[in-house]
Amino acid sequence: MNKTPGYSAPSMAETVPAEEPGNLQPSGVLNQEAMRGKFSLRRILSTADGDVMEPPEAFPPGRPEDPIEMGILSLSIAKSLFENFVLVLNPYISQLDPQLHTFFYVRQKSPFLFTAVLAMSAKTFNPIVYNALYDHAQHLYTEVFRNGLKSTEIVQAILILTYWKQPQDTRAWTSIGYAIRMCMDMEWHKLAPYSTSSRLTMGEARRREIRNIERTWYVLFVYDRSISLQTGRPWMIERNAFIEWIDTWCTDAIADRNDDLLGAFVNLRLMSTSIFSLHAPSRSRGERVPLEDMETLLSLKKASIERWERRWVQEVDKKLLPEEETCHKFLIRFYGMHFRLQLFSLPLQDVLSSAYSDSSLHLDIIWAAFTGAMDMLRLVSQHSTQLYFAQDSIHVMTAYSAAFLVKEIESSTISAIRSAAQAFSHQASAPGTSCELQARFLHNIATKVAQRKRKEIVATPTTASGLDRHASENHNHSESSKLPFLPPEVNQAMPQPLEQPLPDAFIFPHPDLDPLFMDDGAWADILASAAFNTQNVVSE
Repeated sequence: MNKTPGYSAPSMAETVPAEEPGNLQPSGVLNQEAMRGKFSLRRILSTADGDVMEPPEAFPPGRPEDPIEMGILSLSIAKSLFENFVLVLNPYISQLDPQLHTFFYVRQKSPFLFTAVLAMSAKTFNPIVYNALYDHAQHLYTEVFRNGLKSTEIVQAILILTYWKQPQDTRAWTSIGYAIRMCMDMEWHKLAPYSTSSRLTMGEARRREIRNIERTWYVLFVYDRSISLQTGRPWMIERNAFIEWIDTWCTDAIADRNDDLLGAFVNLRLMSTSIFSLHAPSRSRGERVPLEDMETLLSLKKASIERWERRWVQEVDKKLLPEEETCHKFLIRFYGMHFRLQLFSLPLQDVLSSAYSDSSLHLDIIWAAFTGAMDMLRLVSQHSTQLYFAQDSIHVMTAYSAAFLVKEIESSTISAIRSAAQAFSHQASAPGTSCELQARFLHNIATKVAQRKRKEIVATPTTASGLDRHASENHNHSESSKLPFLPPEVNQAMPQPLEQPLPDAFIFPHPDLDPLFMDDGAWADILASAAFNTQNVVSE
């Protein structure tokens, strides 16, 4: 493994204190090499003093692994796909260094990474060869796992295969965990900041190889924290001095323009984990931060997100030519809006609980969550040309915002109307009173809206792919055809209707998701039916 100047492999005495008197732990009595990460039965049971000879870290001989040599595609098509990946797709994921990862370098270095790059590029630019390349990439993935191979390129290939995975693929959590454990075996968790003077003593090629390792660890940190936020599962990479060194890392003289996007994402994940951990209930006491204190924290974090966005958009703008376009500004704004939505949707359940039944006292939280979701969908429509190449996480976040709005506007409104109807019903002392008529009126509205929506769902089932279909009609990614797993806070939160009028620009991006409240014809039918039939309550 390539060693970074910022850290070095620990000595035997540091890692395996075998000479310590009374040390009867496995690390003290078993083979030292085995306990330093080369964990195998052959090593543990070895009686040799030195390193135990094992098969080299290479694919089995006797069969070609290069997709060009296998005849899957021609050299010219491979070069075209590789170039398209580096120029078009790589800016979305900040994964490869264009100066280091040339066609020749990647092809010679790792057939797995080479095939993964070509497969994901073919999915977008040449679907005819995609299936064969994808199947070969999966075969190489199996060989890597079966033989226990470890390298920077293998980690990068695993990551690339998860960004634009097939819709039925559920391995993202497992694959990222496997990649992180692989890196820990290579001691990447010991990466540390190093001085400018130490960098200057190395040649550029060596510095780029070191940054390649560091960049991949930063990407894993972002991915690890993102999946944790989406699924509620624990993260694996801890915050340390190297992670917090990201700002300085981005200013290196050989930093790539894509590194600014990675720097923005690392900073965002450092911000997000701090606030979400505060709101999580204490395991020992089952307590949360009081809502009033949480509102203060949220206000501060909202300002931090706005400063974060301004700063990194400016960093991106500095390196752009006047006629250039980039996906980076779109991604920075989109991820910032998604964080804002997640941030303010968390306390909504507390706002709407019995202890905080008066939601009008917390309109800032409700309005911030609502506008966060709306801004995400508006931004998608403004950058429709960049959606075709976007990784799966963009589709997950878009679905999250749309589902949040549907629950905010539709389910919650029906529930609130019914609650109000029940309240008026309790006040109706005799038939024909104003309260009794109001109770019947509200109940009929809620029933008509619910019935109409059920009929629409049966007639026209909606899918996550419809969320951005208006913005990119030629978007044929099959990944967006499934509604992804939504965090528990969305499914549990039942916000009350806003007490402020909705903005004029309140429009859903797909007609199937129209909450009916902007459909004058539908409302005319509902109100007419409810008003003229208050004496005949509709039962469900």
